[in-house]
Amino acid sequence: MSTLLLRAGVTCHQLANQDFLKVDPQSSEYKEVENVLLDPSCSGSGNCCRRPPQTDEENLPIM
Repeated sequence: MSTLLLRAGVTCHQLANQDFLKVDPQSSEYKEVENVLLDPSCSGSGNCCRRPPQTDEENLPIM
């Protein structure tokens, strides 16, 4: 991520590898934060319609 940010011209950043939902925005650690770039891990959830779903029978080899 640091390399990608530098390539994009970002010169001031602080990486935090943690659960975004557990961040306390009132914490003194984040009181000066102006922007957040969230890079979620790839769950594959955006690929739900990539190919039609198959049933178990379709996955069984034909004998």
